[in-house]
Amino acid sequence: MIVIDDNIINDMKLARELILLSKNSIVVIKNGVVLAKKIGVGLKPILEVIDELGKDIRGSIIGDKILGKASSLLCVYCNAKGVYSPQSTKTAIAILLKNDIPIQIDKIIPFIQNKNGDDVCPFEKMIKEVDSSKEAYKILEKNIMK
Repeated sequence: MIVIDDNIINDMKLARELILLSKNSIVVIKNGVVLAKKIGVGLKPILEVIDELGKDIRGSIIGDKILGKASSLLCVYCNAKGVYSPQSTKTAIAILLKNDIPIQIDKIIPFIQNKNGDDVCPFEKMIKEVDSSKEAYKILEKNIMK
């Protein structure tokens, strides 16, 4: 069951503000405190934040510039308390809701594009058949953080 309290609402508002009004691609907020902000491309910023914060990321609100299946599984892996993204796929939304993680988005997009914009993101393809957040983390961390 999804539970949304004032802390979650306030942290989601702050995440939205920090994502929309800056160049941040990922932000992590917990009880009104900004734990991390990163600018970068793809999944590297969220993987860096996961590694840097360790267990402190649990129970936080994550703001992500673009939310696809890969990043939503990483949010589940982090035990996020909520997620904000300006744009998300339906698959990403479903994953978060299935895991009782509230999500706020501004726009639904059909899929996450690769850098050239002519195909699906290679990391989305890489975890297409993966449902486990732990397995997704291992695969993505191994392939992105080399």
